[in-house]
Amino acid sequence: MQAMDFGLTENQRELQNDTRELAAEYDDAYWREVRTDRRFPDEFYGSLADAGLLGIAVPKEYGGEGHGISELVLALESLGEAGAWIGAISVLAGPVFGGHSVLEHGSERQRERYLPSLVDGTETWALAVTEADAGLNTARISTTARREGDEFVIDGTKQFISGLDHADQMLLLARTTPLDEVNSPLEGLTLFVTNPDADAVDYDEIPLDIYYPERTYEIEIEGLRVPETQVLGVVDQGLHHLLPTLNLERVAIGTCSWGAGRSSLDAAITRARDREVWSEPIGGHQAIQHPLADAHADLETARLALRKAAWCIDRTSKESGETANVANLKACESAWNACEAAMVTFGGTSVAAELGIAAAWGFVRHTRSVPVSEQMIRNFIGQHALDLPRSY
Repeated sequence: MQAMDFGLTENQRELQNDTRELAAEYDDAYWREVRTDRRFPDEFYGSLADAGLLGIAVPKEYGGEGHGISELVLALESLGEAGAWIGAISVLAGPVFGGHSVLEHGSERQRERYLPSLVDGTETWALAVTEADAGLNTARISTTARREGDEFVIDGTKQFISGLDHADQMLLLARTTPLDEVNSPLEGLTLFVTNPDADAVDYDEIPLDIYYPERTYEIEIEGLRVPETQVLGVVDQGLHHLLPTLNLERVAIGTCSWGAGRSSLDAAITRARDREVWSEPIGGHQAIQHPLADAHADLETARLALRKAAWCIDRTSKESGETANVANLKACESAWNACEAAMVTFGGTSVAAELGIAAAWGFVRHTRSVPVSEQMIRNFIGQHALDLPRSY
């Protein structure tokens, strides 16, 4: 593999600075209001579009900036460091679910149709894959798409699908060839670009007990007719097409989780310097100082893993799957430890809504289970990186 350069280019540093300056325009009160109302940060998303940040990894011929996933990750990092980790999550609504998938596997017509509206922020996307009975065994989904002439008719149920309340397009995975008629369970699945507001689609919100930046839904699909021109990629090869997007999702979610941990840790460090008990800062005590130091070291290690994973994706490296999974595992673990250290540092006041520490704490814990569980990541690493027997 080509040697990795740890230095940033002048353009990358400029991107970091511009992203931080944009994030600084939205203060803690804005993000507190977004959390309280559990809404999509439309104003912030519009600012990302105006600044060209939604099109970082989209080629210039479709209105983008023509950079790569490395630059996207740097921008997500910078948003997190600036305290805008909720806004970083909103990037999944376009550049990841829509942009990467359409760019990699869409026809030229589809690229011309969807990428410009993604870049300018006029259309957002949702990804509809998971089902209650299949869980992480995506090959076992029961949503079907049967061909009728030049159309497909889709029926099924999806669960825990985020962002439908503001999605204009929905990338949906369905089985087009029965499981007992394919040579491999990974075959016979197809990706479709669908309209989440079609009459044949009904969805209801799933109430959550923790804070998550996106509302999540259960979808019922009955007789949804989709023209074959809305197939993304090749019929029956949808799961293979989806895997690179899922790798990017792992890196993006990991970076957003990392950002929540980083901003929480920075708040805790300030608290440890300023808060005095018995005439001395609490940060002078090892019981406070050491967990903060460990959290910082873990976050810096995870930062390297995330950047390496992005670097591999940009080069379509064979190591992309491994590095994406490793980066997600370590980023979400380090973010959780950072939020735990912040909770301890703030003590009982950590649950105050004005701080946002408890919201970050709940979010990063959730990222240790979604979009993929730590256990499945370890299974992947054991089997594909360590060449051990399949353990599940």
